Amino acid sequence: TPQPTVNAAADRTVCANNPTLTLAGSVTNATGGIWTGGSGTFVANNTTLNAQYTPSAAEITAGTVTLTLTSTGNGNCVATNDAMTITINPAPTVDAGADRTVCGINPAVAISGTIANVGSATWSIISGGGTFANANSLSTTYNATPTDISNGFVDLRLTTTAGLCNSVFDDVHINFAPAPSANAGPNQ
Repeated sequence: TPQPTVNAAADRTVCANNPTLTLAGSVTNATGGIWTGGSGTFVANNTTLNAQYTPSAAEITAGTVTLTLTSTGNGNCVATNDAMTITINPAPTVDAGADRTVCGINPAVAISGTIANVGSATWSIISGGGTFANANSLSTTYNATPTDISNGFVDLRLTTTAGLCNSVFDDVHINFAPAPSANAGPNQ
């Protein structure tokens, strides 16, 4: 009888905020296989070669999990197995900066955000009608319109780019204070 062969497929990388993946195991010269080694969940179950696997919270925190696929229904042969490792990258974070008040006399507002565990982010407008000097730069300028200033505020959003991870965002609220005025009184 030919020896069973098992292929758990190549190691994979996922993101902590999007950790579910479809396994791609294969078995020949046996009637099936069983996945072991993880504390997460298998859908439909751990005997489905192409099951969806969702790592547990402990595995996400650890950043890795190794799953082993072992042949079943081997006839007269000894079971064979193969392992694959899932690397779990940390979820991205984003900070659009603190809400603040700026003077309404200057429509150019400097904004600056920070990101981690992701390569880039983009600014967008939630409420307002202005434009960005460069919406793809973490530090840029929002050019407010006269309507923005008369409304008294704008809300801006910084959103991370997608990839393995789901996008995340953070908002910043900018108030426009009334422009200062001076009055020296009537001519005398």
